Amino acid sequence: MISHINEYVTEVKKIKSDRERSNSILFRGQSNSEWKIETSLERHGKEKIGCKEYYLRIDAYKTLINPLIEKRFKRKTTREGYPFDFEQYEKGSWEPPEMEYLAYLRHHGFPTPLIDWSRSLYVALFFACENFNNRTKTDGKVFVYIPPKIRNSGNDVPDYRHIGRYVEVGNRHIAQQSEYLIPIVFTNEWEFIPFKEVAERDRNDHKIIEIKVNKLSKAEIMKDLNDMNINRYTMYMDQDSLIKSLADEWALKNA
Repeated sequence: MISHINEYVTEVKKIKSDRERSNSILFRGQSNSEWKIETSLERHGKEKIGCKEYYLRIDAYKTLINPLIEKRFKRKTTREGYPFDFEQYEKGSWEPPEMEYLAYLRHHGFPTPLIDWSRSLYVALFFACENFNNRTKTDGKVFVYIPPKIRNSGNDVPDYRHIGRYVEVGNRHIAQQSEYLIPIVFTNEWEFIPFKEVAERDRNDHKIIEIKVNKLSKAEIMKDLNDMNINRYTMYMDQDSLIKSLADEWALKNA
């Protein structure tokens, strides 16, 4: 368990020093160390869903979303259905379609199969400590994801689709240095699955290392992060987050 930002940086350096592909490592922070890593689909009670069914549903919502946003998402579904064959292995063996739309939905709270990660160890630490001012304090946790050197693929092999930084989503995506993992498997068709299922049936040597953050140290760590210009406003980039950031600043002065 770490209690200071310097301890955290030292721990991450140790992890990186043991890995050949240290530049591919991703970080995810959660403010409660008891929480598992789950997709928002899982948290909404949908552990498994066929990709075809999911895409047909979210495509229909574009007519409601588009009038409220500047950049419009084009409808894909026609009388013949959604124009992507999820029943062919090769079609889905790379990046799933409409990643920008999925990332947009994810960042605005709609259930998706995406798990947010960051290239920044400091951004992840922020999310592990952001509840520093809660009355009920909990230890935080940073997950460190180390991808496999070589991937096995094929029928009934659960895996993570790694979606990199080059997705046009908006300021929040850039500020958080976001990348995404999507737990997925092909049986008769491509399906989105629980995050834990890939780890439980791992045939690709995915590694996830956990760093626990002391609940009593969160405020002090948040002060250090704020000095680095990492706060709610710089992470979320909207009016609400500006006010919350000012509230955090006020609370930290009294912490």
